[in-house]
Amino acid sequence: MTVMPLRLAVAMAVSYNCGDSKREPIAMTDSETTPTDEISLLDIAVVIAENWLVLVIAPLLAGLIAYGILSATTPRIYDSEALVQMNSTDAALLRSARVLNPAILNSSYLDGYAGSLSRARQQLVDNVLEISAEADTGLYRIRVSYESPGEAQDLLRRIINSLIANSTPTATEAELLDIRLQQARAAIVQLEESLGRLNRLADELENGTAANSTTLGELGQSIVTLVDNIERRYSQVFQLEEALQGSISPQDVVQDPTLPDSPRSRGLLMRVILVILGVGFVTLIAVFIREGLRAAGRNAGQADKINRIRRAFWLKPVADR
Repeated sequence: MTVMPLRLAVAMAVSYNCGDSKREPIAMTDSETTPTDEISLLDIAVVIAENWLVLVIAPLLAGLIAYGILSATTPRIYDSEALVQMNSTDAALLRSARVLNPAILNSSYLDGYAGSLSRARQQLVDNVLEISAEADTGLYRIRVSYESPGEAQDLLRRIINSLIANSTPTATEAELLDIRLQQARAAIVQLEESLGRLNRLADELENGTAANSTTLGELGQSIVTLVDNIERRYSQVFQLEEALQGSISPQDVVQDPTLPDSPRSRGLLMRVILVILGVGFVTLIAVFIREGLRAAGRNAGQADKINRIRRAFWLKPVADR
């Protein structure tokens, strides 16, 4: 039962093939005959494997060159620091020409500015001198950054000495301060005498028969006012005496200028790493472009595109194959 239908099917297939022997062969599509143009991960791996030496040496060589150039052109900077007890007024005075000019004139710092004192002072304030307040201590940290450790320490010492000298008043200023000091002391004497009289009057009223609360209250207010005035006068006397002696003395220098033993970080490593990464990326792109041109050169149909690229860079076109 099953043999006859199978034989019949084979016979029909043979007769069909014989009858269609004149038929056209089935044409294959372009996708079946033409290799694909897509780039696979294997192609990328092959390109990298064939050019790994260039991809490694070129970025490293560029990094070495960049490090040499940056190391030669970036100066080493040394920081000298000092701690000084002073107020905000003296800190502002530290940036003034009155303090900085004598310090600059007596140091080697001026040599790099062709004798221009104003330009040297402006550069000093902008890039060399740094003043910062230490929180809740009344101390100020003064930092000088310079290319030589010894010169950085010397310049900072000269600046502090100039600040101490300029915090002391001149002869004319001292005379005016002395007059104000004598007036403040005389005012204290008068106020204390008035306070003594009011205290005696208050005692008499308290012990006498004619005393009343209103009179005693008024006397109490007057006494309080006099005491406040006397305290303000004493504070004024203290400030005037301090101004006569100078607001800053050598004893206010808590930490002398330090001698730095190593320069600050120049940040060369980060810049060199950026150069290596940049050159590595450019080299990788160049390798893929070269490999693409080679592959296109082996294909006669791509010759026109290669010639167009060469003409764009003013190169001689390749001959058609």
